[in-house]
Amino acid sequence: MKADSFSEPQRQSGIGVLLIFLTTVYKFIKGFWVLGVYFLLNSPGGRILFFVGLGVSILAILALIYSYWYYRKFLFHIDYSKEEFKLQKGVFSTEDIAIPFDKIQQVYLKRSILQRIINVYSLIIETAGSSDKEISIKAISKEKADVLSALLIRAKKDAAIAETGTEELEGPVKKEVLWTHKLNFLDLLKIGLSTNYLRGLALIFVFFSTIFNELRPFVEDYSEGLDEQLEQIPGLLESVGVFVIVAILILLLSMVITVVEVFIKYFGLKLQQSKSSLELEMGLKTNTKISLQPRRIQLLQVTTNPVQKWLNLYEARFSLASSENTLEKSKIKIPGLGETTVEKIKSFVYADANSEDTLEKTFRPNKILLFRQMFQSVFLPIALSLLFPFFTNYIAFETWAVLVGIYLIIGIIWQLKLFASKKLQISDDFLRLKSGVWNKKEETVETYKLQSLSVTQPIWYKKRNVFNIVFHTAGGDVSFRAVDKKIVPYLNYVLFKIESANKGWM
Repeated sequence: MKADSFSEPQRQSGIGVLLIFLTTVYKFIKGFWVLGVYFLLNSPGGRILFFVGLGVSILAILALIYSYWYYRKFLFHIDYSKEEFKLQKGVFSTEDIAIPFDKIQQVYLKRSILQRIINVYSLIIETAGSSDKEISIKAISKEKADVLSALLIRAKKDAAIAETGTEELEGPVKKEVLWTHKLNFLDLLKIGLSTNYLRGLALIFVFFSTIFNELRPFVEDYSEGLDEQLEQIPGLLESVGVFVIVAILILLLSMVITVVEVFIKYFGLKLQQSKSSLELEMGLKTNTKISLQPRRIQLLQVTTNPVQKWLNLYEARFSLASSENTLEKSKIKIPGLGETTVEKIKSFVYADANSEDTLEKTFRPNKILLFRQMFQSVFLPIALSLLFPFFTNYIAFETWAVLVGIYLIIGIIWQLKLFASKKLQISDDFLRLKSGVWNKKEETVETYKLQSLSVTQPIWYKKRNVFNIVFHTAGGDVSFRAVDKKIVPYLNYVLFKIESANKGWM
């Protein structure tokens, strides 16, 4: 590797023109797919099809010209004299981007299915303190991507050494793999079948809502006939059995969706620990390779549920340092971890923490939180549900009463257990928040990585002297609601730890 590699402006791989063109076409199809459905339903004549085909051809030619010029104007290089990575792009207006080496947070590779087919990579450069978190070179060969990635990582390390005057980051060193965790087909299937299905249900709802909204103008003419057919079905939605059957069908569909989503996201997942980092690779649709350093991990969240715990499956979520506008993109989830592997990850991430805490205090929320949650999640929905049997003919009062009774029992038990699970632990080096009934969650943040904390007291809390607390980090916020005023001296201690810390976390 030459010291002055990438010092001259250069372009992406030539095949990048095809990638840009296909990406542009995909965005066009995604934006106007409803027109295709319209033509299928209305069977337009040959003259209309001719003009449609002509228009599509012209748009394709324009997209190809645009792709070529975008490729020609996309230039990048390393300016060693100014210690910056520079990127120039734009067709109609030119955008010049300069990233100082000390602002680089992460450099990693990604591959979509299309990029695998044409054998190119995306090289992603994450920066700190910017609304544009990612700088992406979408079509670069594996050889160039590896060299450029190594140069930028090394440049960042040299900049850190020059700033701190320490040699602890000096390298490079050979990455010795200490342990490896992989997911096989059976592991992915277990994760999919034991995962929370609410996301699958949400996807079903969004899918059918989108289809309905897009096609509503085309089916209004058939709505009267549909209503007549529904009225001919005897006892529609008037028995608990119908609800049970519909619920089972929706649940099975959501399970299928969840399993498929797990395979797409986490196929080929491999996690390795070296002396200085965790190396992660995963993904079928988009293959991602990323290196995680302990100092940049702001929050560590570990979740499981009774089924997954029985299968020895845990999920770790890392929240990385990032700008406020892109926090969600900086959360990395790794499912299918065994309990032993989770402990190895914790030992690696928190290797510099004190082995023994002189302070260990646990706080629980005030009961006012239980009453508010019970009202909002149980009694208010039941009161609103009264509208169904009185203002619609699609549900009988008896059916409503049975469903409300079941919901009331489950809701009260659920809220009692949820309230009992909430716990905040403050120690010398850590904050730990625990919660969850089915999905058990533990969030951990090192006190020196906290940026600040907010304390608020709504008017209905003043009489009882309880507060809501939000702990702010560069990787997101964690909150604890309705805690007693006895926590105030410990919050002062946390603020002292923040101010007196001399460790870097970026």
